[in-house]
Amino acid sequence: MQILLAIFLFFAALHPLAGWAAPAPLVLPAGAQKVTASGHLRMLADPGGKLDPDAALHAAGWRALPAAVSAGYTDDAIWLRLDVVRAAASPDEWVLRFSNAVLDDVRLYRLDGEGRWALQTAGADVPRAAWPVDARQVVFPLRLRAGADEQWLVRLHSKKAMSTELTLWPRAAFDESSRREYLYYGLQFGSYLLLILFHIFFWRMTREAHSGWYLLYVLSNATTEALTIAIPQQIFSMPNWLSDPMLGVSMAASIAVGTRFSILQLELSALYPRFSRGVMGATAAAALTGALLVLCGRYAAGVLVVQGAALPLIAVFIALATWLALRGHRPARAFLLIFGIFYAGVLVSFLRNMGVLPPNFWTNHAATLGAFVHMMLMSLRLNRRYAELRRAKDLAQAQAVRAVRALNERLEEQVALRTAALRQEIGRRAALEGELRAALEVETRTREEQQDFVAMVSHEFHTPLAIINTTAQQIARNPGAVWDKTLQRCQNLREASGRMAALVDEYLSADRMETSAATFRPQHCDPRVLLETVLAEWPAGRVEASMRDLPARLQCDPGLLRVALRNLLSNADRHAPQAQAIRFDAAMPADGGIQFTVSNDGDALPVDEIPRLFQKYFRGRIAQHKPGAGLGLYLVRRIAELHGGQVTLERTGSDGIVSFSMRLPA
Repeated sequence: MQILLAIFLFFAALHPLAGWAAPAPLVLPAGAQKVTASGHLRMLADPGGKLDPDAALHAAGWRALPAAVSAGYTDDAIWLRLDVVRAAASPDEWVLRFSNAVLDDVRLYRLDGEGRWALQTAGADVPRAAWPVDARQVVFPLRLRAGADEQWLVRLHSKKAMSTELTLWPRAAFDESSRREYLYYGLQFGSYLLLILFHIFFWRMTREAHSGWYLLYVLSNATTEALTIAIPQQIFSMPNWLSDPMLGVSMAASIAVGTRFSILQLELSALYPRFSRGVMGATAAAALTGALLVLCGRYAAGVLVVQGAALPLIAVFIALATWLALRGHRPARAFLLIFGIFYAGVLVSFLRNMGVLPPNFWTNHAATLGAFVHMMLMSLRLNRRYAELRRAKDLAQAQAVRAVRALNERLEEQVALRTAALRQEIGRRAALEGELRAALEVETRTREEQQDFVAMVSHEFHTPLAIINTTAQQIARNPGAVWDKTLQRCQNLREASGRMAALVDEYLSADRMETSAATFRPQHCDPRVLLETVLAEWPAGRVEASMRDLPARLQCDPGLLRVALRNLLSNADRHAPQAQAIRFDAAMPADGGIQFTVSNDGDALPVDEIPRLFQKYFRGRIAQHKPGAGLGLYLVRRIAELHGGQVTLERTGSDGIVSFSMRLPA
């Protein structure tokens, strides 16, 4: 207790020295993070609350605050002065939030562009519907003027503890923080609700005094915490004349119930019955006095009586538990751990309310966090105690339970071994199934390629052979025919044999590209010269070419690239009407490389054939009556892959245009 008093006097001695340093203006940053006004505020006490903003602004007695507002319980109105500088690119919309959720009267004065004070009000004395922002604590929305520094005055008045931290948030960051905060409180009070329901059920089963008093203990503490952070006030729009008495009476009830529960946990009634009755009587008297003062409208006096009784009780219980623990009293050891956390939070909260400690996240939530951890540990402690009581009853059945457990373990081991063996067998079968499925897919693909190849050979080779046979018969039957007819028939023979030779060359080229990548010989070339060479093979007017923004050099295999472009153009030539030109476009994309696009007018491609267009030997229904081996698009894809690029079907002909695009990287 002497140590706590020394700490109290130390902070109280430092507190008045804060007024000597002049605070710097608060600079609102360009980012989306919050900023605190702590260290940038000046404070002025207004006894009786008689000053208006102009009088307060020019009054003497302003002093700088080193941290947040921490004035304890006071009847004075407190004025705060804050100079705000807006950084470049700072957001327009901000909010000013007060950490204390139960302040009675909060007013914000801002000078507008014409030198008049704009006022926003909130607080417990103001109806919730009139608050600028529907939140737990006071929040003022702010829209800052561009390029203008501002000076704000805040007037605070409350019968509760005058301790609060002012923070400014960008509106988007505040909304996100509020959602996380409500999630946190939802989880916290959801845990409390589950804890209460569990112990209601537990108490109805056991009818133990510990369980009943713990249930009252949790209910009183949860009610106090909820009212302190103003969650019921916000949800139910609770007026101040109702919430303040509820909070004060709840705090008074908490100290009485907590004292009784502490006596039960330390088992003091059996060790020191007279002492226990004396402590309980004094605590009940203090709690009743504090509750009556609160109900009579003297909230600050009532709360100070309750908190003034709580601090000595904390010291007494901690000292007594320490002494009993040193003597080997087991309940005292658990008490020191479980209640020590709660008492530490209460002590920090009390010192903050008295103005000794500055308000911040930890001092604002010390009691809440300490109580939550305390409740969880206490619940575990009660469950453990109940388990210890049940253990004595279960000793007679322990042997049978162990025997059954051992039998179950043996059965589980056997089941586990058998399950592992079955899993291994299933794994082997699954692997075999995967191999068979892959082999079946390869065999199916090979059979499809073979069928396509046979169909191609039977069609593409049969026609030239028929021409050769028919022409040879004509020459044999008419050896004396006129020379012009004989020349024409020889020309037919050459064209038929040339068509067969081209088919054989195309097949051999595809086969070589399939079996080896040694044919790929990249080198630097001029893409414009290469394209002009390919386009020169087509009659004038058949191809409309567009070449723009081509790279000066291209790393490629010129021979293979000519084959790919020639096949794309040949494919379009076979399917495009003779009266319509083929469109060829070559350009350099934004990320480098080169892209070739070949488009032609034509019928829509069947949907079921699109996935097989680049398959070897595949010829669709549209191409059945046109020359070709089904290798052109396959070769284009292989050549694009060798160059590290890809070929895609851009337009399927659903709009009357079929378009293929081949893209090569830089």
